[in-house]
Amino acid sequence: MNSSKNRRIINPLLALALSAGLGLVIGCDDADATRGEGTLGVAIWGEEFIETGIPASEFADGFGVTFDSFLINVGEITVAREGEEPTLTAPAFRVYDLASLTGPLAITTTAAPAAAYGHTAYTLAPATAGSEAGNATAADRQLLVDHGWSLYVEGQATNGTVTKTFAWGFTTQAVYDPCHSTAEVPDGGQATVQLTIHGDHLFYDDATSEEPALRFSDIAQADVDADGEVTLEELAAYDITALPNYGVGSLDIDDLRGFLEHMVATVGHIDGEGHCSF
Repeated sequence: MNSSKNRRIINPLLALALSAGLGLVIGCDDADATRGEGTLGVAIWGEEFIETGIPASEFADGFGVTFDSFLINVGEITVAREGEEPTLTAPAFRVYDLASLTGPLAITTTAAPAAAYGHTAYTLAPATAGSEAGNATAADRQLLVDHGWSLYVEGQATNGTVTKTFAWGFTTQAVYDPCHSTAEVPDGGQATVQLTIHGDHLFYDDATSEEPALRFSDIAQADVDADGEVTLEELAAYDITALPNYGVGSLDIDDLRGFLEHMVATVGHIDGEGHCSF
């Protein structure tokens, strides 16, 4: 008798709150069903600056840069609607050669509710034995694995009759989260999130300015043995503390190698010019 009476006097405000909560959950599912379903994909691209080179017109000092290799190890990719669990996950790390592409390279796709996907995350990390080959050759993948590099760039910079080559490997790690992606999956259609890698950031001349210039002349001058190749060891010996460029703010950086290693972490973007926190 008492238990029956207790059931009849449930707080009406609590009952209303419970029913409203249930309505929110059901409403969310109903909304997904109403919007329908499409395909959500992820691609990676280094844009024309990595594929065909950075022209001299982009530099402040007359140099232009082309890449023979631009190897990058990325993984732990997730794509989600804002405030929700990821709809797409691609945890495996893969090595890509962005210099060999001629447009965005598809990485993965999944069925997804028709919706906007504004939260993407991915990681740049040193390659390990578990890293797979994306579009990179087996030899290029092994190069990163053997040295524990996350990024390797090889190419040349030219200004008139002056040409300097470079072959630099970096162990920098960066977690890009969140990246403010713009993909919106339509019912019955497809949308793609693009992991965009900005190779020109390696040649920025300021780590704190919102409008840094591209510059190679100081990197070229670091070639103290004048053999035509600028090595990381030579960059480590090149003091930037007295230069008018290469602002570092409160960062503990005083040489060009440390500066480049810091700038490697800034290469990750989303959907072209979209920004990522790292």
